[in-house]
Amino acid sequence: MSAPTAYRARSETEVDDGVDWFRLCALGGLAVMTATWVAVLYDLTITLGGSVPLLLLVTGSIALAAVLSRLISERVAAVLTVGLLVVSYGSYILSTPNGLELLLQAWDKIIADSISLLTGLTVLRLKEAHLWVLGFAPAPAFFSWYLAFRRRYVLSAVVGGLAFLVLVLTGDAATAFSGGWIQRGMLFGATLGGIAMIGFGELERHGGSVLQADVLVVLFTLMLIGSAIQLPFTGSALRLVEGGPTTVEGSLTSSPGETTIQGSIELSPEVRFTVTADDPQYWRVGVYDRFTGGSWLRTGQAGPYSGQLDPPPGDTETVSQLVRMHDRANVMPAANQPVRVEGQVREYTQVTSHGGLQSTVTFQPNDTYRVVSEVPDADEATLQNAGTDYPTAVQQVYLAGDKQPDFSSGFESRTQEIVDTAGAENPYETAVAIEDWLEENREYSLDVDRPNGNVAESFLFEMEQGYCVYYATTMAMMLRSQDIPARYVVGYTPGQQVGENQWVVRGLNSHAWVEVYFPDVGWVKFDPTPGGARSDAEVTSIEDARQSGDGQVDVGGSEDEPLTTTTAIPTNRPTSNATDRNRTFRDPDLPGVGSDDPGGSFNGTASTPGATVGEPESDRPDGFSEEQQRYAAFALVAMVGLAAGAHRAGATRAVRRAAKLRWQGTKREPDTDVERAVERLELMLERRYGPREPNESPSQYVERLSMSGVDTRADRVVELHEKAVYGPGVSREEADEAIELVDTMVRSNTPLLRRFAD
Repeated sequence: MSAPTAYRARSETEVDDGVDWFRLCALGGLAVMTATWVAVLYDLTITLGGSVPLLLLVTGSIALAAVLSRLISERVAAVLTVGLLVVSYGSYILSTPNGLELLLQAWDKIIADSISLLTGLTVLRLKEAHLWVLGFAPAPAFFSWYLAFRRRYVLSAVVGGLAFLVLVLTGDAATAFSGGWIQRGMLFGATLGGIAMIGFGELERHGGSVLQADVLVVLFTLMLIGSAIQLPFTGSALRLVEGGPTTVEGSLTSSPGETTIQGSIELSPEVRFTVTADDPQYWRVGVYDRFTGGSWLRTGQAGPYSGQLDPPPGDTETVSQLVRMHDRANVMPAANQPVRVEGQVREYTQVTSHGGLQSTVTFQPNDTYRVVSEVPDADEATLQNAGTDYPTAVQQVYLAGDKQPDFSSGFESRTQEIVDTAGAENPYETAVAIEDWLEENREYSLDVDRPNGNVAESFLFEMEQGYCVYYATTMAMMLRSQDIPARYVVGYTPGQQVGENQWVVRGLNSHAWVEVYFPDVGWVKFDPTPGGARSDAEVTSIEDARQSGDGQVDVGGSEDEPLTTTTAIPTNRPTSNATDRNRTFRDPDLPGVGSDDPGGSFNGTASTPGATVGEPESDRPDGFSEEQQRYAAFALVAMVGLAAGAHRAGATRAVRRAAKLRWQGTKREPDTDVERAVERLELMLERRYGPREPNESPSQYVERLSMSGVDTRADRVVELHEKAVYGPGVSREEADEAIELVDTMVRSNTPLLRRFAD
C-alpha cells in the first residue's frame, strides 16, 4: 500500500472510531492563537480590573460560535461580528466625556485616535481602557471560532492573527511580555497556532494526503522567520529629551505618554535650559494618572493649544516664565498651572488632558518660549479645611479602580497605620504624614535594584532606599488608598539661581514628585524625597564635571554662583522659620539626568521679547536603522503570509480566472485562439448560469442556456469552436471574430467596462 493510501486509510479509520484527530489538532492550534492575544488583554486587566468578565466574555463568545456555526450562514456571522464591533466601540466612545458629541460630529477625531492607537498608543492610555478591552474581545473570539467550527481554517487564522496584530501595533503585546525572548515566544506561539490550524485543517480536508505537505513547509518557514525577529512595534518612538533611560532625566522624560520606573540610574550635570521667572518653581513636564505597577501612563491625548487655559479654582499667584533652551528637547517645562503661552511657539504647542504643555517640534539650543502660570496659593488652614467634595471628573480620572493595579490588604492597612500614628484628621494632614514618613524612613540612593511586581508595595515593605520615582510613586498610591486624588508628576526642580530672577536648570535637576487635589484650591505639590543626600550627589556631580573640563556644565556665569543654596519655594507646610518665607536652604530637588551633546551658548536676558522655535532636524543617518530593518522583516513576513493565505483560501485562483476571462493573450494558431475564446466564454457563463456538465459539450451547454436568455452571440462562438475542433478549421478572420464577440460579451457583463461594449 502506498504511503498516501495508508495515510488516508488511517485517517478514515480514526474518523470511523469517532475521533477526528486532524480536526482536534486544528482547533488546538486556534486555542493557542487565541490564548496569545487573550493573554495580552488579561495582562491589561491586571492593571485595569475586569479579569473575570474578560474570561467570561471570551468563553461565552466561543460557546456562542459553536452553537451558531450550525444555525447561521457565514455572511450572517460576519454581519453579527461587525455589529459586535460597532456596539462595543460605540459604547466605549459614549462612555468618554462628550462621547455623544464625538460620535455624531467628530468622526475625524475618532479616526485620528484610532490611527494613533494602531501606531503605538498603548490601550492603557485610553481613559476608559477597561471598556475598550472588554469590548474588543468578543468579536474576534466569536468569528475566529465560528469559522473554525465551519472548517474555514485559513480565514479563522486571519481573524485570530489580526486580533493579535492589533495588540502588537498598540505596543501592548510587547509591554505585557517584556523581554526579547518572551516577545519572540509570544510571536512564535501565535504563529505556531496559526500553522497548526491551517496545516492540520488542510490535512483533514484532504484526508491526510501528503500532497498537502507543501502547506506545512511554507507555514513552518514563516514560523521560523517570524520567531527570529522581535515584535517590531513597541509603542511610540517619540522622545522628549535627547537622553537615554539610564539617566534619571531620560527615564522620566523619554516618552510623552509613559514613564517606566528604572533600577540604578545616573546623573547628568549638563545644562538643559535657563529660566527667567518671578519666583522659583518646580518646572513641570508631565502628569501621569494610571499606575501599572511598574510604570506610569497618561490617559487621554493632547490637543492643539487654542488660547487661554483654565486656572485653578482657588487663589493663585501669577508666575511669568521665559525659558531658553540650551539643548535639543521636545519638553516644555512650565510651572503649575500654565494658563497662557506667548509668542510663535503657540502654533507648535499642544495641551495634554491633564493641563500640561508639550511641543510638536524639537527645540534647538537658544530657542525660547514664554509661559504664564497661575500657581495655587493656599495657606495651611485653607488646605486643612478643604474637605473631600472632589469634582466628579477628578474622581473618575484619579480615583477610579482602573487607575492602579490591585493592592494587597497589607498595603492599605500599613498606610492607615502610618496615618493613624501621625493623628491625621483630613486629607492635607494625611498627605503631610505620608510625605514625612517616606522622608524619614527611606534613604536616598541612585543605586537600587528595580523590584519585580508592584514598585509601590516593594518600596513600602521591602526596599530601604531609592530615588525620586520610588518616593513619588509610593506616596501617590498610598494617598489613593486613602481615597485622596493624587497624581505622579515629572519635570525639573528650580535649579541653580544665578541672578535675581534667573535659574540654570541641569539634567540632574530632573525630578518626580506628587500633586494632591484639594477642593476649591486645585493641585498642590508634595515632595517626599529627602533633600540632603540628593543635593550632595548633585553638587558632587557638578564639581567632578567641572574638574574634567566638561564645557556643558556652566552657562551665563553659573560657575561663579553658589551651588548649595537657592531661594526657597513658598510652601504650605509649617516650618520652624515660618516668619521668613524667603529664607535660603539647600536645593530641595532631585537628581536628574540626560546625556546628549548640547550645543550653543546662553546669551538671553529677561527682556527677550516673544519666543522663537526651531524646526525639527532634517538630517537622518545613512542606511537602515535596526528598527527599520525589523519593520522591513515584519512586512516581508506579512506579505509572504498573506500570499500563502490568499493561495490556500482560493484568492489566487480567483485572480487567475478573472485575468483569463478578461485577457485573450497573444495570438496563436486560429484554432487555438478559438478554443481559448470558448474557455473565456464558459467562465463568463459559469458565473451567471452555473458550470457546464462534465459530459456536456460547449455547444450543448450554450443550447441549454438559450432557454435562460443567454446572449445570442454565444451561438456564433460555439459554432466557430465546432468548426475548429471537429471541422476543417477556422481562418484568421474567423478566429478574430470569435475573440471580438467574447470581448464584447465580457465587457457587457462587467459594470466598469460596460460603457465600452457595442
